[in-house]
Amino acid sequence: MPRPARGSISFMNGRTILSIVAAAVLTFAFGARGQVHTLYAASVRSGGTSADAPIAGNLYSVNLANGSATLIGAIRLPDAKAVGVTGMAFHPQTGVLYGITSEVSPNSPHALVTIDATTGKATLVGDLNLIGSDLAFDPKGTLYLWMQGTSQLGTVDTSTAVVTPIGKPRPAGLPAGIAIDPQGMVYVTAKGASGTLDNVDLATGALQVGPVLTGAPFSTQINSMSFSPSGLLLAVNSNGGSPANTRLVTINTATGAVATIGTLPDDTDALAFFGSTGSSIAPTFSNMNPGARVVIIALTVALLGVAATMIFRR
Repeated sequence: MPRPARGSISFMNGRTILSIVAAAVLTFAFGARGQVHTLYAASVRSGGTSADAPIAGNLYSVNLANGSATLIGAIRLPDAKAVGVTGMAFHPQTGVLYGITSEVSPNSPHALVTIDATTGKATLVGDLNLIGSDLAFDPKGTLYLWMQGTSQLGTVDTSTAVVTPIGKPRPAGLPAGIAIDPQGMVYVTAKGASGTLDNVDLATGALQVGPVLTGAPFSTQINSMSFSPSGLLLAVNSNGGSPANTRLVTINTATGAVATIGTLPDDTDALAFFGSTGSSIAPTFSNMNPGARVVIIALTVALLGVAATMIFRR
């Protein structure tokens, strides 16, 4: 068979090279996306050091090894309107970060918002018309809210912010954290940091009493919870002060034992993991972090350059 002349290549070979390039880029994209597991936290106040500090929250990324927080940005609605956030959760399919605002937020209190995890910019979804203390998605993408005023679980429509209570209301309680494991089991700390880690029956809303919590740095509140990709239950433990001292802790779901990881910024009141266990978020360019986007662009340009050289070299 005669060899192709230099400077030319068969159509099939050209397609093969481009297919290899595309496969390499997509493989990297899936790999990079699959490895993104970031813990985020949000505060009600922006570094307030007194009871009269303004209610204006910040968004942080958190080092899981020691609890140290890195500021991402102030959480603000359009026109720089400040809000304080008390609960957050990432949608398991879309990767959108949802949050609920505090009842004392200076703008849009007790509301559902979306938050840009790269900047802290928030967008209003709607008024919840009730006080919520934490959010959690189940693996199918249903959003749940703990209603502090009635010590009750409810579902939240992510398009309208309409809340549908589950079961019968109870007397008002402390702010509580909720988290949902990959099997759909709901955990709640409705009785505070010295109470029990309970489960919620999603059919009736009834609480199923779990193990007693022991070892929390502060005996007052567990404000927010989130499962890590490895199945570790993380939580914000608060002394309930103004401003509130807070700690990042782990909770053993079987025994209730609480262990401290590190100190969080004062008034931290929300916790959410991006890339949690069971997540099926598609690795799209828009939901990658900025660093991964830069790498993908650079890799794509480089590989296309190599392909072009191989196809058209003389």
